[in-house]
Amino acid sequence: MTNKEQKIFPISLVLESMKDSGYKDAAHAVAELIDNSIQAGEELQYPVEVELICIEENNFLNDRQSRQIHKIAVYDNASGMSPDVLHKALAFGEGTRRGANQGIGKFGMGLPNASISQCSRVDVWSWQNNECYHAYLDLNELMQSGNDTLPFPLLSSVPKEWIGRIKGATRDSGTLIVWSELDRLKWKRHRAFFLNTEFIVGRMYRYFLNNNSCSIRMAAYSSDGEIFEEYVKPNDPLYRMLGTNTPAPFDHKAGFVDFGDEEEITIKHRGHEHKVYLRFSVADQEFRKNFNLYYDGTNYKNPGSTPFGKHCQKNLGISVVRSGRELELNNTFNIQYDPVERWWGAEIRFEAALDDVFGVTNNKQAATAFKQTSTDDISIEEEIGKSEVKNYLRDQQDPRLHIIEISELISSKLHAIRGELTKQREGARAKQENSVKNAAEIAASETAKKDGLEGESDRKGAELSPEEKERELLAELAKYGVSPDDDEIKQVIQTALNNDDKFIISTSDMRGADIIFDVTQPAGKLKVTINESHTVYKNLISHLEESEDGSVDIVKLLFASWALMEDREQDVRMRDQLLEIRKEWGQYAKKMLNEYLK
Repeated sequence: MTNKEQKIFPISLVLESMKDSGYKDAAHAVAELIDNSIQAGEELQYPVEVELICIEENNFLNDRQSRQIHKIAVYDNASGMSPDVLHKALAFGEGTRRGANQGIGKFGMGLPNASISQCSRVDVWSWQNNECYHAYLDLNELMQSGNDTLPFPLLSSVPKEWIGRIKGATRDSGTLIVWSELDRLKWKRHRAFFLNTEFIVGRMYRYFLNNNSCSIRMAAYSSDGEIFEEYVKPNDPLYRMLGTNTPAPFDHKAGFVDFGDEEEITIKHRGHEHKVYLRFSVADQEFRKNFNLYYDGTNYKNPGSTPFGKHCQKNLGISVVRSGRELELNNTFNIQYDPVERWWGAEIRFEAALDDVFGVTNNKQAATAFKQTSTDDISIEEEIGKSEVKNYLRDQQDPRLHIIEISELISSKLHAIRGELTKQREGARAKQENSVKNAAEIAASETAKKDGLEGESDRKGAELSPEEKERELLAELAKYGVSPDDDEIKQVIQTALNNDDKFIISTSDMRGADIIFDVTQPAGKLKVTINESHTVYKNLISHLEESEDGSVDIVKLLFASWALMEDREQDVRMRDQLLEIRKEWGQYAKKMLNEYLK
């Protein structure tokens, strides 16, 4: 037997485990370093300049030359670190902000945790009053030696390879962090790395970027010199800020409007009162009605397929903002399958003192306790009556009580917002669908033309005068609440009368009717009107309308093919039977879907 000490956690095992620290990607890991830069510049009299710099080198992969990221650096001109603080900064859980109730930093894990999630070696140079010290953390070195201590920082100077690549004027204080041996970096080229980082980091730090307290430069260099440079712009998921990375024209124009005033909630936690703020926004009706007027030379199928619509889709959810910095986009309140969800924005803001209430993780990527929660959920979890839940949580001083109250307010607001978005669609769609010939109408009309057969609508069209056709079209539109005095509608009618297209396909709210779609023959046309009040429309077709894959056109063509079958049927009694079958089909579909959706 020996008296040799046995470590509880061998350093090699600990470090290998900590490399899997849960960072979503390099963009979120870099954000930890930017947090430190912003925190270090809080009390300075000048804006913090952060620079994210990549060096690419040529490598040979499968006998082909490929340029890949070799090193990543984050520089700032903030307050820098003393040798003692720098020594602790690379130790896990030893950060100087550990336990703070204000500001971005708190957990003391950011620098080492984020760094080793992407690389095996991190070097840090930090200086104050122009006196610079260097420290490093090398995982391979520590694993081989079994050592679990870090050497004290040494007096040094910033390497020349970085001095020439820092664009901002270096001050007498600042910090440079360099990642090398990038064994866990997902994005190998600077373009992919910066594209993803700009979107995420621009959203995380939008408030700091918007008020000019911080700037973030991205730059890439090769042996030939600078190959890329861009400054990160704010990315506002509420689409109320100006000067953002949103596609034109909404980069310098608000894309959404506020939905009501900002909500303020007071939470008493650990003997102190804290404020939580909620903001909501909704798409401007003008854009959703006339989206193609915002773009020259391109006709988009729907507002969701526009560059702005695609940008909104990537910002889907409730933005959770802690101490001015976004943690995540929370999707627990979203209707996941509904593309219309992209047309609202929401934000919840709180300070670090409420981290326990919201379940903020130590890598600041999520607020795990913040989710759609109801008294029903707690009733089941705790096996108590629903009426007892709030009193029970209050007696236990359980922070879930606050989450329920916030959740109820958010759900109520989103219910009102979704109602507003539904209203926006009503009336606007009739004008939109009648003013722009869609692919389904073209395909259906061409099919009807090529088969060479004659139906009831053809015979009717041949008998009517131009004046009679115009009156029939006006009467048809009036049935669905479209004003015949609208100049644009008059133009649509004239266009319809002057072409030989067979089909008009639109939607309308046919309250009280159980049919999924109606078929009429105004002016010798075949008009397919999809019933917006039917369950099939509400739970399927309305969602397909906002998608970009053309799937809604397939549904329209299915209905158009039925309409053509009815119209081509020569036997009047059989046409009547087909109408009855269409009605019965709609009734059964409604009953089945209602049963399914219970």
